[in-house]
Amino acid sequence: MNHTPELLEAIDTAIQIEKDGLEFYTKAAKQTDDPKGKRMFQTLAQDEAAHLALFEKTRRTLIEKGDWPAPEQVAAISPGKLIRQPIFPTGDEVETKIPERQLAVLRQGIQAEEDSIAFYSEQKIKIDDPDATAMYAYLIEQEEGHRTILQGEYDYLTNTGFWFDIREFNLEAPS
Repeated sequence: MNHTPELLEAIDTAIQIEKDGLEFYTKAAKQTDDPKGKRMFQTLAQDEAAHLALFEKTRRTLIEKGDWPAPEQVAAISPGKLIRQPIFPTGDEVETKIPERQLAVLRQGIQAEEDSIAFYSEQKIKIDDPDATAMYAYLIEQEEGHRTILQGEYDYLTNTGFWFDIREFNLEAPS
């Protein structure tokens, strides 16, 4: 497949998105006092670094060979681990007042992930190469996972009554 200027421009945009995400999560990790929150942001930064490496390799491969990476190559470059240790504070660790700065960082992260999902979804629709479609689908799934982690943390910290879209309690009388 021949690469077009529009295709390379989309890859360059994706590279910048991932650089911004890496910088954002690295900074958030440094500014977070809670060790579990710090670990969450560090893990998200590692994921963004892997996505950045994927797009940089994809750009080189498109220019040099005119091919997209195969799905197995995407999986080999991209992160495959989940955050295995608990992120959320429990019991005595729960603060009574969450700093607004921490909530603002979570809101910014959620918005950035939604923007990434929208961009990658748009690119997935535009491309007709099955390997490119698979790569964008994989990245959409990764970014949706990041959004879920951030939204779950935000919902928990703001006591919305939901944790990962699961209602923690019910105010209605049983029928």
